[in-house]
Amino acid sequence: MILGNRLYVRKDPDRDASLCIIYCEGNKREPQYFKYFDKISSRIILEVVKADPEGNNSPMGLYEQACIDIKDKSTELKAKYDVGATDQVWFVIDTDEWNQQIQELKQNCLNEENWRVAQSNPCFEVWLYYHITGEDAGAVVLPNCAAWKNHVNEMIPGGFDCRKHPVFIRDAIEHAKANFRTVDGQIGYGSTEMFKLAEILYPLVASDIKKALKVIKHEAEKTTSNSNN
Repeated sequence: MILGNRLYVRKDPDRDASLCIIYCEGNKREPQYFKYFDKISSRIILEVVKADPEGNNSPMGLYEQACIDIKDKSTELKAKYDVGATDQVWFVIDTDEWNQQIQELKQNCLNEENWRVAQSNPCFEVWLYYHITGEDAGAVVLPNCAAWKNHVNEMIPGGFDCRKHPVFIRDAIEHAKANFRTVDGQIGYGSTEMFKLAEILYPLVASDIKKALKVIKHEAEKTTSNSNN
């Protein structure tokens, strides 16, 4: 299957575009993934805050950073983002060893308007996995997050490419929802809440994603036809 790096034209946001700020625990794979959707639609302004290698990137560390960026209205430090009532703030978090902090983060977000958490167990690669297959990730028993990264990359020729494969976000939503489970109130192994964030994002980019998928289908059909001739 042929996937171009960019199958749409970047667009400047409308004056009434929604703002979505995403705080990432990681500083590489997650920001690279969300970059695919940067300016894909004029209906959304996507601000992706990647982890600072020298900062506190724990769940509560990210929350504290968001409070500084959004809520600090002091004259000494003006808030970085002007967040309206319909705008979204998300925290993309891996389970790792953060269980107690994640619960604290989720509790604090309940006190804020449209602040939410997308937790993946054990890591963000579970979300990427569901772009490729609908098989239950809970059945994939791996020792750590590094093994998950390797597993996802081995599932597709050349590895998961954040410049191309996020186009299958609709499939990922369906697969992640179908296999989502909780155990004693906690996110189950092989489950991810990323579909909740994607369900907010997808309607704003759906028309452009569908156009991109048509190009992919056309290229695949052309490749198949050429190989048969």
